[in-house]
Amino acid sequence: MNQPLSKILVVEDEEIIRTSLVKLLERHNYVVNDAVSVKAALSRYNIKEFNLIISDLRLPGNPGSELINLAGAVPVIIMTSYASLRSAVDIMRQGAADYISKPFDHEELIQSVKRALSNTAQNQDKTDNLSEVTSHSSKDADFMSLEEYFAAFVTENQDQMSETVLAGKLGISRKSLWERRNKLGITRNKK
Repeated sequence: MNQPLSKILVVEDEEIIRTSLVKLLERHNYVVNDAVSVKAALSRYNIKEFNLIISDLRLPGNPGSELINLAGAVPVIIMTSYASLRSAVDIMRQGAADYISKPFDHEELIQSVKRALSNTAQNQDKTDNLSEVTSHSSKDADFMSLEEYFAAFVTENQDQMSETVLAGKLGISRKSLWERRNKLGITRNKK
């Protein structure tokens, strides 16, 4: 049983780094496409068809962090030469899968890629299993208010799904998910 190859988009404006990264990923049997900016990536590809996006933070035009919101459920790893604790926290809050300082260690980057792809696969399995559960519970939702349904859905599923997948299933942004959770007093369980 052959596993399909993961498709990765690299968005990096520095040609030497971009070429090096593409070659490194290809040596690890990933299918890799590249672009020099967010604008170029959006014009050349449907970014939601990739399994992972790796982007520099500082790019010509729009910052690479913009891809986090544009990519939907596709995980995004952000790289930067200007790493700081503040920018790392900001990027991770936006929903990045990881934050890596350049110059990066090749093994560290490959481990980050594997982790991001593994988490995505696990979330997809959980989402597939959950679709059965939600189809049964949707009949009960006819008798609930929208807020009651939201609260029930989030409470039942937050431990099985990432923030991104949960927000996607509800058709809202991660920020809206956070705001509604707080408004309704729903706390995320710590593992």
